[in-house]
Amino acid sequence: MGKKKKRKAASQKKQAAPAETPVQEQPAVKKKKKKKQPVLQKMDKPNWLLTGLAAAGMILTAYLAITGWLDKAPVLCDEGSSCDIVQQSRWGTFLGLPTALLGFITYTALFYIGIRIRNPGTHWKSAWTISMIGLGYSIYLITISMVVIQAACAYCIASFIIMTIIFGVLTFQRPKELPEVNFAAFARQTVIITAVIIGGMHLHYSGIFDPMAGPEDPFLKGLAEHLTEDQAMLYGAYW
Repeated sequence: MGKKKKRKAASQKKQAAPAETPVQEQPAVKKKKKKKQPVLQKMDKPNWLLTGLAAAGMILTAYLAITGWLDKAPVLCDEGSSCDIVQQSRWGTFLGLPTALLGFITYTALFYIGIRIRNPGTHWKSAWTISMIGLGYSIYLITISMVVIQAACAYCIASFIIMTIIFGVLTFQRPKELPEVNFAAFARQTVIITAVIIGGMHLHYSGIFDPMAGPEDPFLKGLAEHLTEDQAMLYGAYW
């Protein structure tokens, strides 16, 4: 009887003991691997197409800048011609310097990028930005010459064509994968920068910043033409 009681008590203790709930193992959270940014290989040679086009633009604008400094008319730009009218307008100079000098600086920067900068991302972004600014300014000058001055300059049109080709070439050469670059955002930012620069230039030519660079006073212009026709001379004395 004693053994039976002991067995009965042991079985009751087992039934009374709370059942142990199995501990469920949490599934391991897989960490998302960051997508590796593509590494663009360094360019092993200059961008000869960009360099050649930029060199052509440098020669053209250097010629116009030099003739402007020497106060001489370029070839095929006779006095009174459409080309001469554009060159002699207030848009023909900027801060007392020939406007063509700005074009020469732009083409020189593109030439340097084409020769020296071999990192594909830096090469493309810098060249594309500069070419967009240059193209925007060329469009502005062409529009002014056609709408406001109502005359065409063959040299300005040639520069516009060269810059348009450069911009098209660079757009075509854009690397398919630029590390950490959102092309849409980058393009939008470049357009805004271009608009701000051209807007500032237009305000300058409107006489907002410098009245001397703005439109001519019709009265003073007429007086000057009248005095020139009458061959008037100014006499003075100094003590």
